[in-house]
Amino acid sequence: MKNPAVSVIVPVYNVEPYLARCLDSILAQTFTDFELLLIDDGSPDRCGEICDEYPGKDNRVRVFHQPNAGVSCARNKGLDVAKGHYVVFVDSDDYVLPSYLHALYEDASAHPGVGLVVHGHHSVNSWGEPLSDGLP
Repeated sequence: MKNPAVSVIVPVYNVEPYLARCLDSILAQTFTDFELLLIDDGSPDRCGEICDEYPGKDNRVRVFHQPNAGVSCARNKGLDVAKGHYVVFVDSDDYVLPSYLHALYEDASAHPGVGLVVHGHHSVNSWGEPLSDGLP
């Protein structure tokens, strides 16, 4: 089995109300050559259980549980187990548009040797209403 083009790393801690939307938005990507790595950082809510449901929904998902050590340690755990050529971090209280990974992959592939690709964002409230514009 070949390694995925992209590893999506999601550190998870105390985001139960937002987690399913985040994960579902990643799994709904138009670009499909990725693995989704969920790093449960000892979350005190049901996040660990929610994470454990997702490998049964999609075989690209892998879950790792660790005692709470902070978001940096959770991201580092993801980097340790990532198999993708590229790495993307998504915060577990965010969600992404369906073309998110495709746009990042296209930009990275078009510029070999570039070490970092940054895209804009849109800030929204809990109801999805815009708060401000992101980067151009």
